[in-house]
Amino acid sequence: MPALFELLQFKPHSKNQWEYCKSDSRFNIPICGRRWGKSQAAGHRMTHKSFVPDSYNWVCGPTYKLGEKEFRVVYGDYKKLGLLRYCKSSYQVKQGNMRIETPWGAIIEVVSAERQDSLLGEGLSHAIMSEAARHHISTWEQFVEPALSDLLGTADFPTTPKGFNWVHGLFEAGQDTRNHDTYRSWHLPSWTNPVRYPGGFENTEIQRIKKRVSRIWFDQEYGALFTAVTGSIYDEWDPNIHVRPITYNPNYSNFMAFDYGYANPFVCLDIMVTPNDDVLVWREYYLSGESTFEHGVYIRDRQNPAGYHVDGMWGDPRGADEAATLALTIGFPASIDVPWKHSVELIKRMLKPDSDTGQPKIYVDPSCTNLIRQMGQLHVKETRTATSMDIQEHAGDKNIQHKVDDHAADAFRYFMGPYFVLGAGTHLEDLYGQQYAGSESEYMHELAMRQLGVISGSLDTSISLTHDLGTGMLYGPV
Repeated sequence: MPALFELLQFKPHSKNQWEYCKSDSRFNIPICGRRWGKSQAAGHRMTHKSFVPDSYNWVCGPTYKLGEKEFRVVYGDYKKLGLLRYCKSSYQVKQGNMRIETPWGAIIEVVSAERQDSLLGEGLSHAIMSEAARHHISTWEQFVEPALSDLLGTADFPTTPKGFNWVHGLFEAGQDTRNHDTYRSWHLPSWTNPVRYPGGFENTEIQRIKKRVSRIWFDQEYGALFTAVTGSIYDEWDPNIHVRPITYNPNYSNFMAFDYGYANPFVCLDIMVTPNDDVLVWREYYLSGESTFEHGVYIRDRQNPAGYHVDGMWGDPRGADEAATLALTIGFPASIDVPWKHSVELIKRMLKPDSDTGQPKIYVDPSCTNLIRQMGQLHVKETRTATSMDIQEHAGDKNIQHKVDDHAADAFRYFMGPYFVLGAGTHLEDLYGQQYAGSESEYMHELAMRQLGVISGSLDTSISLTHDLGTGMLYGPV
């Protein structure tokens, strides 16, 4: 192998990468952070394995596109060695046709778990389970492992972890030195690649990402850790931090957020926002089996603290009928369809303690028992493939939340999305302050406001713009 690597001009970036590359264990499980170099190392190992005459070697990807990563390395190796012109080869990713057949009878082929018929084979010499944690266990147990059994073939499982799934069991087996003839595993965070991240964990890019994303995401994707709560959505939630007694303050903005239901609970949350944009959920209404009109009457007539006012209301965007019914009693709640992922990521970041103050931006009163419970237990729904467990990469920003006992958490999201993600809580004076005085921007903005009828009188570019747009809801006492 050293001679091959010298010809390929490949120099492992670290001791751990070299140990993985030269491992003679049957099953090798490198658990890696992003940009560690797992595909490159696994691909070079495949090149080395393919020099065995009449060997049959698979790159098995959750999709052809994911399997292409290791094949790209092998293809490049054969090209660099000047061997490709002697081989029968194809490299068509979209058609799922990626294959090299050598003059000595070795075959390297990409197969996809999406195409179960492509996994039917026997006499397999070596396999790469590309992004192994994204595979369903049945792909390994029912197809790939039996194909390896005929020749006692070997396999590599390069992957970023995805919770405590079947790959975690392989990793644990590989940590026991008594098993190293059969299993060997490595824990390889992103920052252990000194080429990509000079300075290791203190690398500026690593620290930037760590500050900006949720802890569970960072630990999994960059720290290569198997996270404790596999599908947790709000893993930053900690009742010891986020739950505290809250007293209504009439000087703060106050909003109501709704999730509609009949058999399912109807939820109304009272939420204050401080001048520093701290979010304080101080009251919860949670009841099943009543009509929307009856809920509205109760909310209208209930006892409120002194100085109580409502500055805006938001509800489920799918509840147009319920919103219209509530308008008969307490006013019309707005409904803005903010992508699920955007609202969730915003909440996750605000739950995370600030690096300067050490405090989060979200607090909930102990009386809001349903919201407290749901924030702790909310998780993504189980699906056939592990790709849907990834909050950050789910295609189309679809809601992948497990839709059981989530109604108070949904009501909270229906407020946070419009108010913070779309900026409904932003005043025009925040956007057009004194720094814009006398500019074309101020002039054009004032002209637009006149056309909308928001302001009147003679054109005066010194006007103070303090109107609050974007809520379109009820203001004043309820």
